[in-house]
Amino acid sequence: VSVAAALAVDGLRVALASVLPDDTRGRPLLAGLTARGVDVGAVELAAPSRGLVFVKGGARQDLSIGDVVRPVEVPSTWSAQVLLLSGVSPFVAHSAALCRAARAARRAGALVLVDVNADWHLWQGHDARTVRMLLREADVVWCSAADLFGINMDLPTLRAALGDTAVLVLHDGASTVSATGPFGEVRIAAPESSSPMLDHDDAFVTAICAELARGPKGGDAYWTRVLRQGQAALLRRQVR
Repeated sequence: VSVAAALAVDGLRVALASVLPDDTRGRPLLAGLTARGVDVGAVELAAPSRGLVFVKGGARQDLSIGDVVRPVEVPSTWSAQVLLLSGVSPFVAHSAALCRAARAARRAGALVLVDVNADWHLWQGHDARTVRMLLREADVVWCSAADLFGINMDLPTLRAALGDTAVLVLHDGASTVSATGPFGEVRIAAPESSSPMLDHDDAFVTAICAELARGPKGGDAYWTRVLRQGQAALLRRQVR
């Protein structure tokens, strides 16, 4: 939602497919996206999910109440230069829906960006095999150290899951953002920030989407510019 809103403010044409809670949190989000010019025709409002959280001796356990959130389907009539798929899931139906969207987009000539954005509590007790088929479809993957921890996958395994020409953009959770691909590797220092990791994710994913939409390029100079754009976007957000 935040990436869609930021891209629309930057003047790009943006459409969002998502399921938002039909409550005092989800409805204002939908209204805000509409006001910014985002196409929300594929956004659904659904009954909010509920859960219980038990904390004992410092250990936390989340128990879901109700059905698992249904997969998001990207409309077959959509076409775009870039398709962003955010939030991998251990549930096969969800991963399969994202894979279908990625394959359809690539057949139509779009670039596929996967933002791993893994929730550790959702992945607890699951392995990462369900996400590998999606990673294989990606042209670009954004991942953080927290995401790797969330899906219990190490960096070499993640790299091995990607296609030969895919680019991996990684925030190491400390001081560095890097991009690796056929061109080699480029690194820049991550901005010092007291903001949550989500702020890093949103700012850099927005910058990557915007640059890819301006036309696919390659090479270390291009990806250095992309990372610096993400850094600048994060600094602007901190100032605001």
